[in-house]
Amino acid sequence: MQPKAMTNSGTTSDAHLRVLSRFLTPFLTRHSTHIVTGIGILLLDLWTSPLLMFPILFVLPVVLSAWFCSARLAHVLAVLLPFGRFLIVTFVDATASIAANTANALIEVAALSLLAFLVAHTARLSREIKVLRGRLPICMWCKRIRDEGGSWQKLETYIAEHSEADFSHGLCPECKQEHYGDLFDKKRNTEQIKECRERGGEITTGSEIQQ
Repeated sequence: MQPKAMTNSGTTSDAHLRVLSRFLTPFLTRHSTHIVTGIGILLLDLWTSPLLMFPILFVLPVVLSAWFCSARLAHVLAVLLPFGRFLIVTFVDATASIAANTANALIEVAALSLLAFLVAHTARLSREIKVLRGRLPICMWCKRIRDEGGSWQKLETYIAEHSEADFSHGLCPECKQEHYGDLFDKKRNTEQIKECRERGGEITTGSEIQQ
């Protein structure tokens, strides 16, 4: 009974996560959502005590924009948010020297930029894997695949563009016999005749065998 209860609980949790993801995805794919979030963090940092540190929250808009929107927006936020923090601590709080604030801002820019790059790279790989794992519309006759733009591509071309795999064409024994059987049989007979002549033996053809 306990495994069944755990399975039902897991299924319910997955359903809730899918509903939550379906609800939040339209908001997370908008550039304005992450820009407003970054501005809100800066205002929170401005209106609170200098002893409270909010730059760690810069990770949220940078990571979410890199995953759901674009790497360009994530890198822009990775630079502008620390710069806004630099202006606040330098001209409003004035708790440290300009040199120390500049060093802190550069460290934040470097860390957030690296994080944005890694998340965007992971998101791109995840999308490629998801495309290959999804349901692919393929022609039942010519085996071409319809891509996202509506055009039909060869199976080899589509897989090569959406993965790191490559193709080398060959010929299996069944297809070789079906499509080129006569050619290979003639070649085989020619080689046998040549071999028999070299040995000085008698040549036995297929018609002689039937007789």
